[in-house]
Amino acid sequence: STTYTPNQFFDVVLPNSSRGVVRIVGYMLRRILGWSDADGNPVNPHVSFSYSELIEKANVSRSMIKDAIEEATEKNFIRCIREPQPNLPGERAVSGLYELCWADEETYIREIENFRGFYSGNGNLTYIPNKFFDYTVREESLSVVKVVGAIIRYTIGFRSKFGLRRERVEMSFTKLARIT
Repeated sequence: STTYTPNQFFDVVLPNSSRGVVRIVGYMLRRILGWSDADGNPVNPHVSFSYSELIEKANVSRSMIKDAIEEATEKNFIRCIREPQPNLPGERAVSGLYELCWADEETYIREIENFRGFYSGNGNLTYIPNKFFDYTVREESLSVVKVVGAIIRYTIGFRSKFGLRRERVEMSFTKLARIT
């Protein structure tokens, strides 16, 4: 009932993105990392997503999907692997295909201006309850997703050197506003 999620979703995507981008990236992460083998590796790490699937499954409106995909692409969260083609006389329309960007870099990047894709190395991942992606990201407002995401990041997203996770965290309204 969890998805082994890159912490960069909370550190980079949530504080720097529109609701449509958060929904697209959250859906892609859940779909790719939500199903793992016995060793914790994604069953299918290179899943591509169509325009229409992102509208329906990520719950991004038809009027906002183009802008959300452009923003997610510009920020290196996703990449286009097949350009969409409009319906032209004598030709059929072709849906664009997109996939998550994974970085080959050996360092964990937190700054949006240096982000080139999700960290693919070991560590910097957290088991996030699937309900966060299946309901909260998909259905709630961006501000609710940011607040819940910040609390998740600062509780279960932190692990002590002994492997224990925080169960609660005290945060001032000012700190919560700053990180969201």
